[in-house]
Amino acid sequence: MTIEQEIQEAVKKLQKCGKVFYDNRQRVAALGGAYAASAAEAAAPKSRKPHKRYSTAKLTKKIRAPKGLGKVVATYFPGNLGRSINVLKFSRAKSKVFVGAKLSRRATGNFQGRRTDGYYMHMVEQGTKNWSGKAFFRASWERSKGRVFGIMTNEFKRLGANFEQQNAIK
Repeated sequence: MTIEQEIQEAVKKLQKCGKVFYDNRQRVAALGGAYAASAAEAAAPKSRKPHKRYSTAKLTKKIRAPKGLGKVVATYFPGNLGRSINVLKFSRAKSKVFVGAKLSRRATGNFQGRRTDGYYMHMVEQGTKNWSGKAFFRASWERSKGRVFGIMTNEFKRLGANFEQQNAIK
């Protein structure tokens, strides 16, 4: 075999190796994201009582219905926020995954059990004008990011070792 043929063969193997990593990048990111999501779920604050969201017809935004007269559109049971934190894959983000609160398509009704809606995560994380918030999500990321990167690095190393073994690279 000539040197040109060996170089061509090496280039083909490198391209094939790159394709293996390219095809598995979102799956590997999802492995790390799953660990981050479970850490955030465990850190999410859990209320002791159900909370309700109201919808009231208003003439102006500043006028609110008197206490007890609003229409209840959603009831959020304890643990809803933690259960709503998931690994989210979006069709346009081919190489990434996002970890955050999954929103319900129909944001009315009772949110308990498997049915969740974490639309209010930003209010809990960053606060509102009346409450300073509790930064549980950022804190859980800071605690778990070393392990997340470790999981992803080990999986990429495993992919490389499997490719090396299957393609007899010396």
